[in-house]
Amino acid sequence: MTLQADKFVPGAADELPISGALIERLAGQLRPSGICLLVTGGDGAVAYADPVAGAFFARYATALVRHDAVFAEKLRRISRDAPVALFDSLPGVIVAACPLVERRQVVAVVAILARAEGFALDENVLRACTRLAIDAQWLAHQASSLPGYTREAAARQVSLLSAMLRDQIRLGDFEQELNNLAEQLANTYEELSLIYQISSGMRVNRREADFFRQTCTDVLEVMNVAAMGVALHADSGARLDPVLYGSLALPDPVLRRLTNELLLTLRQRKGQLLINDLRHDDHFAWLATHARQLLAVPLQRQEQMLGCMFLLDKHVGEFDSVDSKLFNSIANQSAIYLENAQLFGDVHGLMMGLLHSLTSAVDAKDAYTCGHSERVALLSRHLAAQLGLPDAQVEQIYMAGLLHDVGKIGVPESVLQKPGRLTPEEFEVMKQHPQMGARILADVKQVKALIPGVLHHHERFDGKGYPAGLAGSAIPLMGRIIGLADSFDAMTTNRTYRKALPLEVALSEIRRCAGTQFDPALAEAFLRTGPDVLRELLHNHTQKSRRLLQPEA
Repeated sequence: MTLQADKFVPGAADELPISGALIERLAGQLRPSGICLLVTGGDGAVAYADPVAGAFFARYATALVRHDAVFAEKLRRISRDAPVALFDSLPGVIVAACPLVERRQVVAVVAILARAEGFALDENVLRACTRLAIDAQWLAHQASSLPGYTREAAARQVSLLSAMLRDQIRLGDFEQELNNLAEQLANTYEELSLIYQISSGMRVNRREADFFRQTCTDVLEVMNVAAMGVALHADSGARLDPVLYGSLALPDPVLRRLTNELLLTLRQRKGQLLINDLRHDDHFAWLATHARQLLAVPLQRQEQMLGCMFLLDKHVGEFDSVDSKLFNSIANQSAIYLENAQLFGDVHGLMMGLLHSLTSAVDAKDAYTCGHSERVALLSRHLAAQLGLPDAQVEQIYMAGLLHDVGKIGVPESVLQKPGRLTPEEFEVMKQHPQMGARILADVKQVKALIPGVLHHHERFDGKGYPAGLAGSAIPLMGRIIGLADSFDAMTTNRTYRKALPLEVALSEIRRCAGTQFDPALAEAFLRTGPDVLRELLHNHTQKSRRLLQPEA
């Protein structure tokens, strides 16, 4: 690879096909042998003369080369087919040169200057000293410290230099190729890592906002852009307003106009949009007051366009085909996530609808507990969130709360709706409903994770509960949470055997029974909610329960 050389001499050739570092290295290798390295450009002008070779060369030999136009012309006329050219026309100096050829042209001449073996203060040397204003005796003293070279010895040296130069250039090219390859591999690794990161975050139950926030953060770091945004079609089913991440901010009206126009434009183009100078674009010149460049790609699945992703302002250079390919790959992965998330949402919505229908059927068996399952589920979810549990676990606890009494389907209505307290025999029948519920759910693999909450929501922290008599942390957390919520709702709603307790009284009972009936840590977290928040949480469900008790007109 051709590199621009250092300009060693003002006014010399502007470019050489070898680097200044390589020239200095070669000069240093020749110097101990009493040789001065000289490099001329293709025009014969001296581009480099070793400044450390010694006074003999600095004040005499290289000065002769610089002041001898005829000799400079000889160097310029060296043929590309001549491996070595020898000159002894300079008084007391041997010059051996070889051409440096690139694309069949001589682009530089590399020469060595050495003291001729027969150097003496003859008439030609004295005349040269006079012309250069050099003391002849001083020159003779300087020459005596240098080895003398014959034409053959100089030819061997320059041949060796030529071979070294070719090897060094070849090594430099290899090094440059390796550096380029390493850079490409590093970029490819970063791109693959980015795609992998995005793919690994494509959990169907992950919220769109979380997925795209992380995706944009990763893309900003790898693609070195000022901002990345996402806009989704309203009919995509996603719950996400247009968003923009990065160091470049757009006013909300500008962002909404941009995303609306991008969605329309990309749908019409059926492909990406790349603009490296927004000022001169017919449709997006209005954006130039905020940004310089734009790259936008559709989020496409089959024939449906779900939305778009876009980049603004590359920090270095312009958007190119590499950026486009990478960004399209990212968009394809994101579109797959969106499609899967839609399908998951549909299935999840169907399942939740069935669960609510099932719990409504259970609650309908007992008019006094109508809405009980939904309230327990709501309270359980709130308590689980208070504890800082992961979102997926909170959702599972909510669904287990909905299903916690599903086993009551197998309990006779005469027991469920009996006025007053149950007999010991009837209570034994009622106590079977957690196990019945667990058996009902056992063959449905999608809800098996909910069974601990259904089976153990009547266990007590002191071990006096049922059906297994578990105590303390041996009771699954899901069962402990639902058990507390179940008891609170039972205390605050009317039952056949008593009226509802005031909410404050129920909270006092939870505090009193912490450590015996309830897990004390859960009781403390529940009590921190406070009566006002609990009233607000239950208000809508209470209203719903009342509507269910009223027959339609």
